[in-house]
Amino acid sequence: MAELARKGAKSTKKSQGAVIKEAIFTGVSYMIPVIVGGGVLQGIAKAMGGYDIAQQAAELAYTQFTFAMVLNAIGAAIMNLSVPIIGAYSAYAIAEKPGLAPGFAVGFISVTTQTGFLGALVGGILAGYLVNWMKDLMKKAPKDLQSVFPILLIPVCATLIVCLAMWYVIGVPIAWFMGALTSFLTGLEGGSRFIFGAAIGAMMSIDQGGPIGKATALFTNGLNADGVFGPTASKMCGGMQNPIGICIAMLLGGKKKFAENERQTIVSGLILGCCYIQEYVIPFLVKDPVRVLVCCMCGGAVSGGLAMTFGLESMATHGGIFVVPLMTASADAPFAGPVMFLLCWLAGALVTGVSYALVKAPINATEADTGNPILDNLV
Repeated sequence: MAELARKGAKSTKKSQGAVIKEAIFTGVSYMIPVIVGGGVLQGIAKAMGGYDIAQQAAELAYTQFTFAMVLNAIGAAIMNLSVPIIGAYSAYAIAEKPGLAPGFAVGFISVTTQTGFLGALVGGILAGYLVNWMKDLMKKAPKDLQSVFPILLIPVCATLIVCLAMWYVIGVPIAWFMGALTSFLTGLEGGSRFIFGAAIGAMMSIDQGGPIGKATALFTNGLNADGVFGPTASKMCGGMQNPIGICIAMLLGGKKKFAENERQTIVSGLILGCCYIQEYVIPFLVKDPVRVLVCCMCGGAVSGGLAMTFGLESMATHGGIFVVPLMTASADAPFAGPVMFLLCWLAGALVTGVSYALVKAPINATEADTGNPILDNLV
């Protein structure tokens, strides 16, 4: 029985790739609420006090801050935690609680060395593996020394080693790469901006909240944590247009092309689209994968590309229509950000909806009676 148990345990052991993937997604999942909280507060502050509110506050003592300046300071303080949190919880996913201290430390060092979220991820994963190695070493140490490991040796040695490695070794190429990437993104103009935004929007429209969409969101959220907000707006535009586009297709196609149980979801689909919940599209994607995929990607490319071209920026990484009033754009006009977002969002949704309504084949009598079986299973 013991042998069977060991074999079973061995068969369920995760590969190193799976461990690293889980660490990355754990770190990002803990970072997202921090970015949302800090980004929304800073967005509100900028809506109240102007886009240059941080520069205004820099000239004053904190006791002279306006309410908008206080909100911006709180949001900035929260945002400053986002990169260390990635490092801490990517280490935690590998080494559990002992990984938190070195993970946090290397996250803060990543900010200092300007390696950003990528440095924090690499450093956090390194910290997790280092702590696990030290825990294995602890088991082989004399019993009198084992109690010293968790309270002294692991937090001190692991923190020192991983932070020195980030500062002197692995941080150098990462800092160069992040600097080059930031310069490239902020220097994009014209057609290059559209292509980059279109790529983000199209990738957000492939699997509707699946691994490809999550990887794209991870990339844009990381850039957001490093102060590059344009890709986040393209991500939101490209993702949010999908449910709206499918609903437009059903309104145009009517009962000739869509079953009754599909058309009954139009209102809920519009609400979910406004709330940035792409998973509404999945039953349609599974039933008619090629047409839905191509049409959604085209709509996502249009939304994302236009958003990037117009210089649309979002400090909030999620929140759907509720954070639209906080968006900014390059155009110097009142409410330019929200108006531009709505236009880009609607443009992509129309491309998705009209194209899918045109290319979708009419349903036969059997399909009209049975409807979409996936939707029935959701009830």
